[in-house]
Order: sequence, then structure tokens, then C-alpha cells
Amino acid sequence: MAFPYSDAAQARQFLLEFIQKLDTVPEIHQGWSKLAMVIGIHLENPKLEFWIDARHQEVQVLEVNPGQEDASLHLTCELFHRLYLGQENAVLAFVQRKIRTSGRVQGIIQLTSTMPSAIKTYRVFLKEKGLSA
Repeated sequence: MAFPYSDAAQARQFLLEFIQKLDTVPEIHQGWSKLAMVIGIHLENPKLEFWIDARHQEVQVLEVNPGQEDASLHLTCELFHRLYLGQENAVLAFVQRKIRTSGRVQGIIQLTSTMPSAIKTYRVFLKEKGLSA
């Protein structure tokens, strides 16, 4: 299954809902909170951007840049989709530069240990949306 949306507005809504759902997973929320920084997520095909602001006790997923990014990730929507389906290995994607990074990404790379929970959450999310994995 390919990334389900080519329309930027639909893709944005889908991804923002998913990232907010990830924040409800305790180990993922705790990991983001420990980072205590702004992470920019920059996606292509379609072009989308959002930010995870974990500088405060409440983690926020934002559509508008809240200030300077401490770290940023650049990847395609298709790669994002394949990562969360478990069809791509996150560590290898970083090493092979399929995910282009800048800033303080060491902590983010350590969060790859939460991928099994994220994959499970994504599969459930797809089903809730009526999309098959």
C-alpha cells in the first residue's frame, strides 16, 4: 500500500492526526518530552511541514513553526508511510541518508527504539481511517 493521499490538505490532516495519536503512546510521549526541543518534520510528495514542540511539559504538534528548530528531518511521505508500516528500518534510513537530518538529531535517532509501538499505532490508525495496511 502506497501513502494514502496525494492531496496536500488530506495528507496534512491525516499526518497531524497520526502524530497527535503517537503523543498518546506513553513511551513515545516520554521520549519526546525528554528531548525538550523543537523538531521540524519536512515531507515531500506532497510537500508538508509540521513541528513537534517538546520544550514544555505538554508536547505540542504544530502546523506553524514555533521558532528555531533544534533538529529537523527531511523525507518523503512515502518513506514516512513505509517506516510506520514497518517496511523500512528507521536506523538504516538514517544511515543511508534516506532521512536527511540537521541539528541535534542524536536523541531523535535514539527514539527509533519506540518504532514497534509507533508501527502498531499506525496500523490501528490506518484501520480506523478505513485504510488497509
